[in-house]
Amino acid sequence: MGFGADQMIHLTHYRTAYSTTVELMEGPFPQSVHWFPETYARVSTGMFYPPHRLAEKVLDPELVKSLRENRVGKTAFILASGNAHFAGINPRSKKPTRLSYEYKFLPFSLTQVYAGRTAQALGATDHVVTDATACASSLKALMDVQTLINHYGFARVIVLSVEDAVSNAVLEFFGEARASLSQKEEERGVLPSAFDATNYGFRVGQGAVLAVFEADSDNPLATLKGAYTASENHSNAIGQREDGQGFVRSIEGALHVSGAAAKQIKVVKTHGTGTSSNNAAEKAALNYCLGDYIATSYKAKIGHTMGASGLLETCLLIDDLKRGFVPKIENRTTHDNQFLSYDESNPGGLILSLAAGMGNVYSAAILEI
Repeated sequence: MGFGADQMIHLTHYRTAYSTTVELMEGPFPQSVHWFPETYARVSTGMFYPPHRLAEKVLDPELVKSLRENRVGKTAFILASGNAHFAGINPRSKKPTRLSYEYKFLPFSLTQVYAGRTAQALGATDHVVTDATACASSLKALMDVQTLINHYGFARVIVLSVEDAVSNAVLEFFGEARASLSQKEEERGVLPSAFDATNYGFRVGQGAVLAVFEADSDNPLATLKGAYTASENHSNAIGQREDGQGFVRSIEGALHVSGAAAKQIKVVKTHGTGTSSNNAAEKAALNYCLGDYIATSYKAKIGHTMGASGLLETCLLIDDLKRGFVPKIENRTTHDNQFLSYDESNPGGLILSLAAGMGNVYSAAILEI
């Protein structure tokens, strides 16, 4: 039995923010994004910072106050930011866009400084860290939650994940790399999707999640059974092996830590970017590791929220499962009863959540509701 099985780890609260509003962003690589326009209001003054405003959408004042005033023991705070420095601070665009701004207090854009300020507000000052594991960051943080509670006597770990995904720097990087869907592709009729022969890819999206994990709870929203992060042997640090070695290692690690059997996994929340490399790698790994399962992806619906995506999408799946169904993958063009092209009833069993990050990093978490 895995070492995590001797301690119950409960997900007791979560708040999510994501946008279904899609708007075209001009620039060197025009593309549509999912975003909250209000996070960019008055940024030209240099006094407001979009990722901080985005985080405020999940920092529910009543929950923040309750956590600060109702201490349960040693409490840790993890800011899973995807980067060590929020991405938008030094825009790459030579020609200003509606996303361009200059922030007047540069030290406060550092994620660790922001983490320290937020941890004080939450009363989570026994251990304050940031995680910069690219797009795997928020799901990778669950391995740290597991370690802190199982081995260091922490009673509560609070995870906040937010990244400055809709920014000049990010849009130019993904546009130049031809990873995100371009305006030209969408004009040809291509829609964001995953595991599909016709539609593919993703739009960048803004999103955030706040999640509270505790060692003791009478009424948890879910239980974290095990989490594991692995890497794969690949010469390309921003590529993926088609055989899914990194995903395989993370899944097998999470199964070992949880003490669960592969046949107990019934629902998979895929990373699901819809790129050809991820389609091949993730499908190969799941079919190698698991038996009878159904899989979904949220990125075609809410955009790729980068560092926040893994945990944010996991919480959205928990919401949907509690409503009794596993959602389809948007914009599928063929019938598929495994990588779902239609909504499916909740089959019960354990949940496997996956995420991947540049640098050949792969995270997996197993939960039960």
